[in-house]
Amino acid sequence: MDETLEKKRLRELAMRAAHTDGPQFTRFLEPSALDDVRAAANAAGVACAFYGGYGDAERVVAAFYVDAPPEHGDYPLCALRLMWNAKFANPGHRDLLGAVMGLGLERETVGDIAMGAFRGAPCAFLFVIPEMADYVRANLDSAGRASIKIDISQQAPEIAPPEGAELRVTVQNARLDAVLAAGWRLSRAEAQRLIAAGLVKLNHAPNLRADARVGEGDLISARGHGRLRVLSDAGETRRGRRALRLFIYGK
Repeated sequence: MDETLEKKRLRELAMRAAHTDGPQFTRFLEPSALDDVRAAANAAGVACAFYGGYGDAERVVAAFYVDAPPEHGDYPLCALRLMWNAKFANPGHRDLLGAVMGLGLERETVGDIAMGAFRGAPCAFLFVIPEMADYVRANLDSAGRASIKIDISQQAPEIAPPEGAELRVTVQNARLDAVLAAGWRLSRAEAQRLIAAGLVKLNHAPNLRADARVGEGDLISARGHGRLRVLSDAGETRRGRRALRLFIYGK
């Protein structure tokens, strides 16, 4: 969707929430659109909330509301459980994403694909808007070398924790270049070159400022290196540096 049209649509939903009794929902949003949701909510004098089917979802549905936030069960999304026989094949996230995108779905109709488990066997959960559930079930039958069976999950999905490793670092200050360098053991100059080249994203949005502030919960990605999240900021050490706890994905 064109960025201007998307912002207009968000403003319309926020204004509708201000003048109706119930919440108004978007479809699935790119993570970079969440600030636009907050801006639309502020302009309309309403609140907003986000949910993507599980706690750490990156692609989420936004809700504009006036009084109480909607329950998770009120969000217009559906969890599809994708299952396969692990004795014969074990598709990864990339295989599953490729198979789903091969169905020709509009991106706003599809949320995350999260790896999980069901009755002790590996599976994945695909989050879609309810109108697309039957189409996906009828047309998605394989991913990679695996044959796929799909049903609708009626219970909260059992999502596997992300693969990765925690890392404790200290930095002179919580700037983007400093955290990037500490996370992947780069020199400060190397980190600054990556940022200047447009290869670094902060919370899914390209960021060209080496001095951008980084805080708890922020996600940093660097092309060719991967992703990391700032789990906590423990404040200053005795030597005046900042102590951070990072999570490096995929290690």
